[in-house]
Amino acid sequence: MKDDYQVRVEMEFSAGHRLLGHNGKCIHPHGHNYKVEIFMASHALNSVGFVVDFSELKQKVSSWIDANWDHAFLLNSKDGELLEALRGVKEQFIYLFDGVNPSAEVMAREIYRKTEELCGIEPAAVRMWESSTQYAEYRSAS
Repeated sequence: MKDDYQVRVEMEFSAGHRLLGHNGKCIHPHGHNYKVEIFMASHALNSVGFVVDFSELKQKVSSWIDANWDHAFLLNSKDGELLEALRGVKEQFIYLFDGVNPSAEVMAREIYRKTEELCGIEPAAVRMWESSTQYAEYRSAS
C-alpha cells in the first residue's frame, strides 16, 4: 500500500479586473481580495520528511504574485478600451492575459503553471477564491 501525502499553502492578494463580453456585473471594472490555495501531493517524502518545503513554495509563488498581480489590473489583451484608459494613468500596473478573460478559472490555471515552472513540481491542484463563498479549481488532466 502506498502512502499519500498532501500539503497546502495559502496566499492572499488584491487585484482589479473585468470580464470582457460578460452579460452581467463583471463587465464593469471591479476588484477582489483573492485567496489562492496550492495543493502539492506525493506518495513519498523527501530526505527531510516533506512533500515540499512550505516556506520555499510560498516564497517563490508569493514573490511572483507580488511582482505581477498584487494591486494590478488583470486584463484580457483584447480589452483595448480599458487597456487604453489604464495606460493613460501614470501609476498603472497591468497584467495581460493573452486573449482570455482573467476569470478565477484562468487565474487558477496560470498559478498552477507558474508553480510548476518556479518550483519544478507539478501541483495536485490550485484553487482561486474570488470571494469567501466561491472558488475555481484547476488540476491537470494527466
